[in-house]
Formats: sequence, structure tokens, C-alpha cells
Amino acid sequence: MAYFKLQVKKVLKNNLTWISLTIALLAVGLLLAYNAAAPDQLSLHTQVTQDLRQNEKEQARVKANLAQHPGSKSDKEQLTIISKQINSDKAILIALNQQNWSTAYRLMINQNNHRLKQVKSDNSELKEHLKQNNLHLGVLLQANVPEENELHPKRGFLFIFKLLEGLLPILATVMLCFILSNLFTAKYVDRLNRATLLPNDETTTIDLMTGLLVTFVLILIVSSVAFGISSLLFGSGSLSYPVQAFALPKEAPQYLPLAAWLVPTIGLMVLAFIFMVVLIQFIAQVSCNQLSCLFISLVLLLGGAVLPLLMQSVEKQAQFSFVRYLPTTYILAFQVVTGRFGLALRDLHLNFVSGCQVLVIAIVALAILNLLWPKIAQQVGQYFSK
Repeated sequence: MAYFKLQVKKVLKNNLTWISLTIALLAVGLLLAYNAAAPDQLSLHTQVTQDLRQNEKEQARVKANLAQHPGSKSDKEQLTIISKQINSDKAILIALNQQNWSTAYRLMINQNNHRLKQVKSDNSELKEHLKQNNLHLGVLLQANVPEENELHPKRGFLFIFKLLEGLLPILATVMLCFILSNLFTAKYVDRLNRATLLPNDETTTIDLMTGLLVTFVLILIVSSVAFGISSLLFGSGSLSYPVQAFALPKEAPQYLPLAAWLVPTIGLMVLAFIFMVVLIQFIAQVSCNQLSCLFISLVLLLGGAVLPLLMQSVEKQAQFSFVRYLPTTYILAFQVVTGRFGLALRDLHLNFVSGCQVLVIAIVALAILNLLWPKIAQQVGQYFSK
């Protein structure tokens, strides 16, 4: 217990811990500020407003034509259609401004259905766009929640999930590499483990528990502060908000609430962070040097997390099935759970289940190596000293 307290005090007294945590919180704050300032050009309110302005301009043009040609039947029919569209747009805007979401979504679905009947059969792209729009509106209607800016979210729950897509796992990886490499290698002097001089033969296990505790406390602090500030400033939003995902191995997109992805995402992230801790601990035992441990950890973990992102830009004909077997692929857990990684990398078996299997195997293997390495290193040293 005394050794455990000593390790915890090392982390708390180390300036590197607080500098890393401050940088992570600043990065999250900057992203929230950027999202808050970013214009939402794709929002339903903006689209309806643009449609209304366009219809009003078209109405003015048709009225001008009718003034010159009062007997034109086509212009009269067109004016009637445009007037109905304008009334519909105004009714949608009133409902949106009054936060009457269900009414607004129903009106927009009816409007899209009317447009689908008018679209020519050869315009398949517009038809598909209207159908997808109706699908999105339908799930929003069912959840009865306000639309959010999914590209630049700022409300609590959706902002946290946006962080989980990339920024938070990458920040956490870098932060843990610096903090844990310093923690795990502090006991080595000229490759000699000073902890072996203590009357405690469980220092490896205690180091592992300390690393896990530090990891989850730091991640909890960053996540809680991010959620708290975004919720305080812009509201928490709702876990019922539907996001598009892919239930691999099926390729068809579907909309499911954020709550459906919460448990698998957290579960996969917990396994990924445990993997990081045991890997950094093993590297520390092998290298016995802080800089070497830091460099190797950053290359393996950060490089492994970014590798799937880089591969998405490679030719579509290429296959990347081996990525499924890399534990670092699952650091970006949210993209794996929602099927985005699997679809982008043309591997429909890259999902939550495969992530759990790969990470558990990697964690068990590294944990065994961590426990056995002191004896292995001692035997190797005795062999070469002969």
C-alpha cells in the first residue's frame, strides 16, 4: 500500500501531469469554441429559409410575366404551386421557431413527398436525396428532438460523441504516453530496477494498477469538463438524438439514438485504454529508459491509431483486412462501433465484437509478459554474464 501511495504521489507532484491535462482541456475548449462560431449552412432552418427566399423570387418573376401576359394559364398554374410552397415554408419556419419539432418535421416530410411526385423519373439523384432527407426527418420525428449540427456539435451529448470520433482518443494517447512512460521508468537507474530493493515483490502489479487509476481519472476529468461546459453553455441535448451508422456486416445505413452506441463505445474504449497501459508498461520494462519508452510508445500507439485514417485515402481496390487484427485500430472506438471504419476500409468484420476479441487477447498477452519479464530479464542477464 505504501508503494502504491508513493506512485500516486509521483503522478500528482509531476508537472508533466498537469501540463498534459491543461493542454487536453484547452484543445477541447478550442474545439467547442470553433463549433459554436461555425455557421450551420446545412441546418433545416437555413435550408427552409433559402427555399422560401428562392420561391418568393420566383413568385415575383411569375407575377411580372402575368402582368405582361394576363391570359397565360401556365403562369397562373405555376403561381398557384409557388404560393402553396411559400405557405408551406412559412408554416415550417413558424413551427421551428416555436420549437414545435413534430409539426415541423411532418410538414417537411409532406413537402418532400409532394416534390417526389413532381420529380422526373430520370432525375434519380434528386429522388435519392429527397428519400434520404425523409429518412432523417422520420427518425427525428420519432425521437421528437430538435435537429443539431452534427458536423460542428456544441450540445453536451453530441459534443462528447464528436470528441470520441478522434480528438479525445488521440489527446488521451499522447497524454498517457508522456505521463505513464515517466511513471513506469522513474524506478530505473542505469537499467537497474530500484523497486527490486523494496520488500515487495508485487511492484509490477501495483504499477499496473496505478497506471490504470491515473488513466481513467484523467479521461474522466477531461470528459466531465467537456460535457459540463458544453451543457452549461448550450444545453445537454438528448441521448435519443439519432445518428447515422452501419450495423456491419450489413452495409445499409441506419439511424439509431446516441444511447444505442454509448455502452459499446465506452466498453471498447475501456479495453483500448487498458491495452495502452499494459503496452507502455511492457515497453518501459524492456527499454528501462524514459525517452526510449516515450518514443516507442508514441510511434506504436499514435501511429497505430492514425494508420486506419490514412488508409481511407488509399485506392478503393486495396484491401486492409490486417487492420482488424491491430489493437491500436480500436483506439478510435466510436468510429469502429458505428461501422464507419469497417465501411471505409472495406472490411465488414471490423466491428465491436472483433475489437473486444483483439483487445482482450492483446491485454492478456501483455499482462503475462509484464509479470514474467523481470524473471526473463534476470535469466537473460545471468546467461550473458557467464
